[in-house]
Amino acid sequence: MLQKIILSIIWLTLAALLVLLIFYGVSTSDFKNLKKYNEEDYGIGNVRDNMHNPSKKKQEFAKERFYTNRVTVKSSTMANLGDFTVNIAGDKKLILNISLKYKEKNKNAWISTGAAKNEILAKGDILRDAVIHTFSNSNSARVSNHRMKKELVRNINAYLSEGEIEDVYFNRFLIQ
Repeated sequence: MLQKIILSIIWLTLAALLVLLIFYGVSTSDFKNLKKYNEEDYGIGNVRDNMHNPSKKKQEFAKERFYTNRVTVKSSTMANLGDFTVNIAGDKKLILNISLKYKEKNKNAWISTGAAKNEILAKGDILRDAVIHTFSNSNSARVSNHRMKKELVRNINAYLSEGEIEDVYFNRFLIQ
């Protein structure tokens, strides 16, 4: 009998403690900030608009990380043709990013006129097409050898009159 009384007192104490905790939680809560279901729906557009503006550095980094087909000139001797995804023989694809080291063809010029830079920017789509045609229908062994790099330089130079490609650099080279 004594055990039943002790057990009942323990249960009553726990129940009273639970009621006090709930009462304390409700009394200290701020229910004024709760939203009703029928208020304005915050879709992804509103969420995106209400986000804090990221820094310019983060925006520039994000632009570089994602796939781009834009031709950019990095310096007076380097240009980037962007990202490529090319189907190669054997149901594989080649994912790459190409940078070009270039120079002006006019060797007598003391000062660079920027003609090669302007030509690369103007003929960017044509140069990208030359890259795609060079790698299309190639097998994975042929794609990764040095002769293919020389062939790529030759094919791109065929479209340039003011500038000349000296070397090709692969910033990304993945065969899947």
